[in-house]
Amino acid sequence: MSLSPKWLASACTQVLVVAIAWVTLYLVNDWLFQFVAVSEYVSWVFLPAAVRMLAVLLAGWFGVAGLFVGSLITGLYGFDGTPIGQVVVLAGLSALAPMLALILCTSWLNLRSDLRGLSALQLLALSVVCGALTAGLHSLHLWGFGVVGQFSDAFLPMFVGDLVGTVTMLYVAKILLSQVGSKPQSPAT
Repeated sequence: MSLSPKWLASACTQVLVVAIAWVTLYLVNDWLFQFVAVSEYVSWVFLPAAVRMLAVLLAGWFGVAGLFVGSLITGLYGFDGTPIGQVVVLAGLSALAPMLALILCTSWLNLRSDLRGLSALQLLALSVVCGALTAGLHSLHLWGFGVVGQFSDAFLPMFVGDLVGTVTMLYVAKILLSQVGSKPQSPAT
């Protein structure tokens, strides 16, 4: 089986775009919301969470790969002194949780496989499930390795941060798309 150059270019572009979006929003979030960070791993506002859902919705497994690459980059940048193995595990959890959420919600909510006609309520449900899975898996890992004292120490702020970040970014995207879609009024003649 050979891969066409066009397919390979498309795959690499999707992975790269998702990774760049993740890193960019991570840095913006780190700068804007450092005052609400609970730790280097958890914040009450986490804008890159929106990239998780959008990446898997728009790019599927290439989105997962982009999330993994972006999470590795930010993990190496932001987690001073964290063992590389832990950075890899956290990046893997960050990348796989939204795909797991999508798979579960596609089944539970009877979504079309191409996701056409996705309602605001279904998108919110996807965001809640993704936030719960991401926060749950990360918290379990952090608690299991003694990084946090209690599971809930990381879960609640991470879950809230993912939801606030996702809803904020989706709302900003909605505003931007409405501005792009509206035509300027021409003066009456």
